[in-house]
Amino acid sequence: MKHLLFAPLDAIFSAPSHIAILRALLDSREGMSGRAAARMAGINHQACAVALRRLEEAGVISRMGSGKTQLVRLRFQRVLVKEALVPLLQAERRIMSGLRSAISDRFRGRALSATIFGSVARGDAELGSDIDLLLVAPPNSKARLAQEARDLASQFKRDHDLRISPIVFTRQELRNQLKAGSPLISNIRREGIDLLPSRLEELL
Repeated sequence: MKHLLFAPLDAIFSAPSHIAILRALLDSREGMSGRAAARMAGINHQACAVALRRLEEAGVISRMGSGKTQLVRLRFQRVLVKEALVPLLQAERRIMSGLRSAISDRFRGRALSATIFGSVARGDAELGSDIDLLLVAPPNSKARLAQEARDLASQFKRDHDLRISPIVFTRQELRNQLKAGSPLISNIRREGIDLLPSRLEELL
């Protein structure tokens, strides 16, 4: 591996556990215990210990105290952390909020409701997962809304390489699905995230 002077990101991003730890420590100016970092990062204690050691060697985290009271934190004062890692991690966080804003901006006043559901709404989406979106169309507007949804899907594919899979129902079609006991509607009611002021439940 190259010297940290020339390619520090090679070491920092060499394992998913490193990235998970960086995300966990981003908001903790005062630091946290290794066990807390492991829990927030979603990795086991052993993997966390290895990741912390390697990130310390890379110069992006520091340890404070000793033994059971030892805390770890990002070295926010370091140029690489301050000017590269923190902005990158913050930008990553904004992807989901940006997605929600883009959808709500596009369909506000054009759809009765817009609801994200599926793996993205649950928070367990994997690489390549679609963004499932349910739109409820105003009267006599289903075709227009469906075209708007296709346009947005094309935009997100072009700009972000993300796939949006829209479903467009009229309010009556939505109610018919509910009366028929549709598993799809049940799942959306349970896990969906409403993006417009009018909520899906209000239309049922």
